[in-house]
Amino acid sequence: MRTVVITGGAKGIGRGVAERLHRDGENAILVDRDEAAVAAAAKEIGCAHEVANVTDADGLADMFQRVADRYDGIDGLVNSAGLTRTGPTATLPLDDWQQVIDVNLTGTFYSCRLAVEHLVPGASIVNVASIAAVRALPERAAYTATKFGVVGLTRVLAVEWAERQVRVNAVGPTWTKTQLIDDLVDQGKLDESELAAKMPMGRLAEPADIAGAVSFLLSDDARFVTGQTLFVDGGYTWSG
Repeated sequence: MRTVVITGGAKGIGRGVAERLHRDGENAILVDRDEAAVAAAAKEIGCAHEVANVTDADGLADMFQRVADRYDGIDGLVNSAGLTRTGPTATLPLDDWQQVIDVNLTGTFYSCRLAVEHLVPGASIVNVASIAAVRALPERAAYTATKFGVVGLTRVLAVEWAERQVRVNAVGPTWTKTQLIDDLVDQGKLDESELAAKMPMGRLAEPADIAGAVSFLLSDDARFVTGQTLFVDGGYTWSG
């Protein structure tokens, strides 16, 4: 049984990954800054959890140390914590820009850097990027910049940490049915039916779709795959 830490695990893609890994017999550790939400999710799934904020380096370091001590090392890390702020770039509040950078990009960097000393040989990191890493999404400048950054960080770490026998890959989800998307729909910032119509496969992704790709990248079946971004997009990325 492998121990896999999943940030942003209380909901959305992170929770979907935890559900898949738990079903596969892995030791999934949910991590989230929302103590009540992560505890409830862990109880429902039947897995362990930790409370930590990916923007708090000291807190993250303590969390990884606790998990590594408890389970004699860490076999996998999935960086799923993320958020977005939308609006015209010319008027995007600077605080919104900084918050997205801090969580999506710096948080991923912190997690990778602070986890690596606890990762056993053969371990795997999977970062959650986005179709925004290759498609221009208007009024999502901060989010897009972070996802470009996550792909670049993934490539650099894959090369640096190959000698440690630690693989680093990413997944690039398309629009996925999560609470984040539901909130944007409720706010009138997205139209779900219009989005689905743009997908060659005719629907938005589900968290389980992304979890399947993550499970593969964590597994021994991907033991010689590193530095890659696997787009899970129903054909959207290259559909024009």
